[in-house]
Amino acid sequence: MRSVARWEVLEVEVSDPAPVRFVHDNGTSAYLEPFRSGERWLVRFMPDLEGTWTFGQESFTCMPPTSLGPVRRHGTGLRWADGTAYHPLTTTWFGQPSGWPDAYRALTASPFNRVRLRADSASPDELDVQLRDLLTIDVAAELFLPPSESVIRELVPRLAAYRNLSWCLESTSESRRLAELIAELDSSHHLISMHEATDPGPPWLTHLSVRLENLRGVSALRRDFAKPVFVDACGHEGNGTTPDTSLRPEEMLTRIWEGTVRGAHVTHAEWYVEDPNGIEHNRQAHLGQPSVPWSAGGARPVGVAAQRLRLLRDVLDELPDGVEPIDDYRDAPTLAVPGSYYLQYLGEHQFPDRTFSLPAGAYNVDVLDVWNHSVRSTRETVTDTLTVRLPGTQYQAIQIRRSS
Repeated sequence: MRSVARWEVLEVEVSDPAPVRFVHDNGTSAYLEPFRSGERWLVRFMPDLEGTWTFGQESFTCMPPTSLGPVRRHGTGLRWADGTAYHPLTTTWFGQPSGWPDAYRALTASPFNRVRLRADSASPDELDVQLRDLLTIDVAAELFLPPSESVIRELVPRLAAYRNLSWCLESTSESRRLAELIAELDSSHHLISMHEATDPGPPWLTHLSVRLENLRGVSALRRDFAKPVFVDACGHEGNGTTPDTSLRPEEMLTRIWEGTVRGAHVTHAEWYVEDPNGIEHNRQAHLGQPSVPWSAGGARPVGVAAQRLRLLRDVLDELPDGVEPIDDYRDAPTLAVPGSYYLQYLGEHQFPDRTFSLPAGAYNVDVLDVWNHSVRSTRETVTDTLTVRLPGTQYQAIQIRRSS
């Protein structure tokens, strides 16, 4: 009997395009649509229950997992299927397949664990390659789908078995019908959103995907819709010809930090038509052609923000379970597990110090210089309040962790 680990891909060849029913020993079932690959019909299935599954006259064993599984919505937050909290740090790469090998190498060396891709810039076979490549480096993909029923019917049965996937639709009058079609075809139940939805509240949208330049608006979106908030577009660091594509790196960095500490997931984007470092960074430049910005399919990010986001990646990787935005400090966004953990971002303010009311005990205190990518750490004993001294410069963050 064949076997596959929980949340991995089982691929089987079938004789025709008729739907295939997979049934677990406990009675749970899933119907899957085959897809055409060359001259063959194939079915792909991501089993989410360990044990024996049958389909037709065949069966297989689902073994214990070797991964955390796909991402699921958990209130206003996100968790892997095994229950572990998920904190994505996303970049945008809307490129052509010919540029993928370079982009893949760049993502491997980057702080990003999620990337936005366009479904209409690659063939189904090429999207297969991209998703499999991303699995090898534990990077998730949001696939931006065109408002086309034929594309959805072609791609969803083929790609939905990959655990590192979520769907995003353009906002059109057909979006609800297409979202329901995705849900019908996707037996893996991946996250689905609609970019710039006029009404992000319907239950068939698992999270919000918004354009937002003032990241203070995140707080109201979380409160009003009680869903995870992805800021898919907050602008691009770059030297483009529009306000959206010509943000200074400091502004890009502070938007991502502020939105994150307010409880959202903010996407990085970059649009340098000339390398700010004077270094040719893709094949077009080597050929004497205009260079391609990273987010339009360039070879690698060349700006400052992508590198300085490594500090945020380190912070996100160590966030305690249950961390949420709090309103105790209204002049600065703060994530906390009250009494044990605080992360406060000060942005453009140049405070000389900050005072926190804390339970008595010992605390590890980090002053994070977000722009200069440095950390100053101390250990403090608190009786009722803690005053943290600051350098009086912009782009500082404070992280306080109670000592065990």
